Order: sequence, then structure tokens, then C-alpha cells
Amino acid sequence: MISKEFYKIHTFVVLVLCAKTYVSGGNITIPLNKGITWVNKELYSDFININRSSTIQVNFLDINKNVSFIIFQVHSHMYNVTVYNNSCVRGSCVSGTNIGLYSSVKTNQDTFFIFNQNENVDLKLFVSVLGYKDTDPIPGGCNMEFPIPISPFMNTILKKDYIYVDAPPARYYRDPDCISGSNVNTEFYMMYLPTGDYDADTYFGAIKKMMTFDNIRENGDRIPKSIWSMRRMLSLYPGTGVIFVVVASNNDSNDEYSVYVPTHSYGCQLTEGDMCEVIDNNLSRLVCASLLFVGLFVCYFGHRFFKTEMFLIGMLSGVVITFIVISLLVELDSFDLLAASIISGIFFGASWLTFWWFYGIPVIAVSLPALNMGFLMSAIIYNKFPGDLLILQDDFNFWTLFVLIMLLASMILVSVAFVSNILCCAVLGSYAIVYPIDFYLGSNIKYLIINTIRRATVPKFNRAVLMPPFGWRDALVIVLWTGLAISGFLFQHYHNRGRPPFPPPPRSVRPGRPEPMGYYGAVPATTRNVIPTIRVSGPVVLRTDERTPLMA
Repeated sequence: MISKEFYKIHTFVVLVLCAKTYVSGGNITIPLNKGITWVNKELYSDFININRSSTIQVNFLDINKNVSFIIFQVHSHMYNVTVYNNSCVRGSCVSGTNIGLYSSVKTNQDTFFIFNQNENVDLKLFVSVLGYKDTDPIPGGCNMEFPIPISPFMNTILKKDYIYVDAPPARYYRDPDCISGSNVNTEFYMMYLPTGDYDADTYFGAIKKMMTFDNIRENGDRIPKSIWSMRRMLSLYPGTGVIFVVVASNNDSNDEYSVYVPTHSYGCQLTEGDMCEVIDNNLSRLVCASLLFVGLFVCYFGHRFFKTEMFLIGMLSGVVITFIVISLLVELDSFDLLAASIISGIFFGASWLTFWWFYGIPVIAVSLPALNMGFLMSAIIYNKFPGDLLILQDDFNFWTLFVLIMLLASMILVSVAFVSNILCCAVLGSYAIVYPIDFYLGSNIKYLIINTIRRATVPKFNRAVLMPPFGWRDALVIVLWTGLAISGFLFQHYHNRGRPPFPPPPRSVRPGRPEPMGYYGAVPATTRNVIPTIRVSGPVVLRTDERTPLMA
């Protein structure tokens, strides 16, 4: 005769095997008797398969006695699923790729259902259950905007240049009516996926890394606070997946906390087999590819062909200025906006070349490359600003500091015109080289300029946290940029030694030709005027000027 203990052991083993089995429909039963710790409150996690247009019923068994409520969550890669408890009616039914529901286990145990509404797709889902004590805050317990009364999940809103991440407020266990919101502190975290990696295994692995508090602290980066308590606004990086999660903790005890259902975004509307298109028209692709060749020329031969450099630098400045001005005045699609900017840039470059053609003032000519160099330096500093500096969200404060850094850098460079022009050619030219490489490699160095232009043209972008992703591709592009800049500077400096620092203007309208200047402003001995003599009848009379020695 088989003992009762054997039946209990046998039943438990069968239930565990059922819970660990991939199912395609019907019912599954999940035991929740696993203990919860301070860093890990996950009672269950596993994958299930669900057939198209089918429903899975999820039952729970043997719930840990220390658990007061659970958060049941389901994660899909690209296709929406629907989760509801007991029946799919208004207030108990939610659809999405990262969704979850709250259930109190003290009074009664809800039965959850997962419905795959996709008629042509079988899905692989990641299911997780987290258990909490009665003193832990209830994630989404003070919700007033989401469709479920208690909404422990988050919402992402994609815009063209930025993304909103919203979460409903958590409920303090001693404040069931949500009268005060100051008892619970919420922290937003994020973790980037490899750029261009849309694989389901990578996605699910990242979700699992942002499920428990210890993994969140180890793998995630805290998003700085903003003027909104339960919303974060971040700059958009299409093609780079990112996982968001919120941790809510009691102000009187950090040991009492809860984790919202993690959510994700690739920065674009992505379906299986697609990729995020960062460049969306042929003109942009042509301009991006041409930057490689223009950058090579400017980096290694810019100063040698000074007049060509003047046109290219003037054209670049004109394109950026026109792009910003037109974006502020009217709304155009990307093709028309870029075409108008290029036409205006050609006119601006011709005007700048004409000024050198007739006047040939080196300090003024070099000032434009120096300003572009200062703009790039300010953009680098801006992208490294902490997002919680609220004083810099004010446009006046930000642009004052931006222009000040830009002018200070350009003034320092202009003070040594010859060397600074070679340096500007090397740095700006090398950045133009790596810009298209950055696009095709999938790194994010291009956003040094893109985020700055967004700040100037996109409404409300002053509130966006930048936090650009940084991976091995970005490190490779930075190393390449640095190597090209150094080699370009040394190459141009070597090949221009012994030559006049600047060529004469072809059609100067100035009253006098400036005397050639040597390196760093010195006057070469070979170009100094020899004191002429005038022969007349009688003794030789020397012609004196300001260089004649007093004792001659």
C-alpha cells in the first residue's frame, strides 16, 4: 500500500513538471511555495508556448504563507497578447507585449488567462510571478489613468525624436485611499540591448536581468529624476533596444519595495523580419555616403587646398544653420528639409569663399572652422551632462552655456591661426569620415550632433534625458576617430612645413598685401625685406626705415 507521503511527493513532482513544460494551450498549474528574500521576490519564472488564437488557463497552488499579494506578468517579443483574471471584462483585461496583473492571495486566489489573439502566429512567452508582503508598496495601486484599477505595468509612448516612459503611482500599505503620495519613492531604471540585435533570445535574456532588485542594480542604470514624478522622457535611439523598469520603495524602510512589470522598446514600430531605418530617404543616404569622401579630403588635404576648404566649411555651416531655422519655422518632411538645407549651404559656402577671394583675412577665414570645432566640443559636453541638472532644462541657461563654451574654444583656436586651421580640418574631417561609418556599423557617435539639433528644433526636448548607449561599436568608432584626427593633423603639418601659412587671395581689394607670416605668427627670415640702396653721384646714401639699426 502506498503511503500518503508518497502521494504528496508524487503530486508535487507532477506539478513542478507541468509548470516547467512548454504548453500550447489548455491549463497549467504553478506552485508558488518558493521563499522570497529581500533581493529576490520571484516565486516562479519560465517559458510557455501558446498556439495562435488559443487561450491558456493558469492556476496557482501551495502559495507561500508570507506572501500577501502577487504580480503575475507575461512578456512577448513583438506580438501583443491579452491577460485577464477570471473573465475578460473592462477593468480586468489588458493587452500588450509586457503586461501584468495584481492579485491578492489572502482572500481568494484568482485564475489568470493568457489569450493569443494573433491568428497567424504561435508565440513563445516568458511568464513570471513575484510575491510580496503586506507591507510592500503595491505597484500601480494608486492608478488613475491606466485601464486597470491596479496597474503594475508600464507604458511607453514613441515620438519621432524621444520616448515617454510612464508608470502609475504605487500605493503605500498604510494609505489605502492614496491620500498622500509622499510615502513611496520610485526609481526608474533602464538597460540597453546590443544595437541592431532584434533576436528573441537576447530580448528575453534582458527581461530576466531586469526582473529582480539585485539584477536591476547590477545590470541597470538609474534614470535621473525629472519634473514628473512618474514619467521619464528620453532621447530616442532607433534600432537600440532598451528595457525599462520601476522600483517602488517605502520611504520609512528601503527593505520594503516592489518591482513593476518591465517594459521594452526598440525605438521604432518593429515587426518580425523588419529593421529600424535610421536613414529614411535616398537623399539622406547619398549625403551620408558623400561625407566619407569629403571628410577624407578635409582631414588630409583641407589646409593645402585652402579655398576648397573655405567652401566646404561654409557649406557645412550653412546646412546646419538652415536646417535649424527651417525646422523652427515650418514643418517639412525629411527629404524637402534636407534638400533646402543643401541648397542654402551651397550659397553660404560660395559667399564665404567669395569673402576670402577678395579680402583674404586669415583670422576671419579661420574663425568659421574654429566655431564649428567649438560647436562640436559643446555638443560632446552636452551629451555627457547629467540628466538631473534641472537648471539646464531652461533654454536660456542651456544655450548661454553652450554658446559660451563654443566661443571660448573658438577664441583659443583663432589665437594660433595656422595650427588651429590644420587641427580643425583634422578633427572635423575625421568626424565626417566616421559619421557614415557610425550609421552603417550601428554605433551612436552620430547622436553627438543629432541630439544637439534636436535640442534646438524639437519642442520640449529640453526635458529629455540623453543617456546615449555605449558599446564596443561606439568604442571602436571613437578609436578610429581619434586615430584619423591625429594622423590627419600630423600629415597636414608635415606637408605644409616651409610653405606660406595661408595663400594670397586671388582678387584682393585690400590696399596692401599682408606680409607672409610664418609658423605660430613668426616672420620667416627668408621673407624679410632687404634694405635697398640708392646710388647717386657722390657718396652712397643709405635709405633708412623703421628696421634700420640706430648705430648704422
